[in-house]
Amino acid sequence: MVKRAAVLGCGSGGMTMAVDLGLKGFKVNLFDFPEFSANLKMVEEKGSIEAYGNLEGKVEPDVLTTDMAEAVEGADAIFVTIRAYGAERFILEAAKHMKPGQVIMNWSSYLAALRTYKGFTGLAPEDAVLGEGAILPYFVKPTAPGVLNVFGVKAHLWAAAMPGDKTPLLMKAVKEFFPNCEAAVNVLYTSLTNPNLQVHVAPALLNTGFWEKTGGDLEFYGTLMTPKVAHVMDLIDKERIAVGKALGLELLPKPEVLKMEYGQYGVKGETMYEVYSTFASHRSWRPGLSLDDFAAKTAFGEDILYGYVFISGLGDQFDIPTPAIDTMVDLAEIVLQRDFWNEGATAESLGLGGMTAEQIVDYVMTGK
Repeated sequence: MVKRAAVLGCGSGGMTMAVDLGLKGFKVNLFDFPEFSANLKMVEEKGSIEAYGNLEGKVEPDVLTTDMAEAVEGADAIFVTIRAYGAERFILEAAKHMKPGQVIMNWSSYLAALRTYKGFTGLAPEDAVLGEGAILPYFVKPTAPGVLNVFGVKAHLWAAAMPGDKTPLLMKAVKEFFPNCEAAVNVLYTSLTNPNLQVHVAPALLNTGFWEKTGGDLEFYGTLMTPKVAHVMDLIDKERIAVGKALGLELLPKPEVLKMEYGQYGVKGETMYEVYSTFASHRSWRPGLSLDDFAAKTAFGEDILYGYVFISGLGDQFDIPTPAIDTMVDLAEIVLQRDFWNEGATAESLGLGGMTAEQIVDYVMTGK
């Protein structure tokens, strides 16, 4: 019998996943909430979604729906492909309609499993599985209605369940659809391995004037990744790794993660600058957004709120300095006039405040 995936979120990531899985021969249920149904209606009218670049083909999803119950019905795996700030709504609404044994995985980690775990356990069947991947498998930008330019497809992916003792059940379902996905030790690993954490904030903030002059019509990876900007990214990466080590995690340096994900495109090097200098597949990407929109929709509304603030707080909890991360958050508050420190996810807001490292690890592995 042909396997079926529910893809929740009909943005560029969700549409790309629908094409990818459809081309692989799977049935796809594509969902979004009624107020975001414009893309669903467009796909219905066109009859297909088209991708080109590093993923090529046209696919017509099996089901297009704004009904969550219909979306998850019969799905062998449920994949969430939305921005970080939408995780609670999508995951908790899906939980209400899941059947025993079903798995749901948010592809863009940002602490999604930890943020939704308690609510999920109160709504989903007892043996349903909640998980997260480190990052969406694709780097993509829409170029026309229902048409997607896929700049890159990641060769290596990581996923884990919350709690971690359910990861084998998660991986059994996920690997049917993504054989290149590897089990991570826990959801702290997936969220702290998220490759976006180092890449968006420093280049945008340290090039604020240029960004404003161009309105974001610039080659992000080709223009903004100078040696000194990349040096700041290296410092942020080292602080992330140090905080992970306090939790018993051997996190890979970002350049190594990128080589595993994008090595097929010739990516190589040992530092951020060296790696991004070889990133031919991404070089032509232009955000095309104002700095404020980029902050709200991409970098600061995800990387700072669900990454930097959390990492800094854990650093304080375990006496690990994070000066580069702290400086970026402070600068973002000044430039964008937004209270990131108080808006962001913290150990306290996730129920981890005051815990020892051993207690935190025990919680993410057992859920207790």
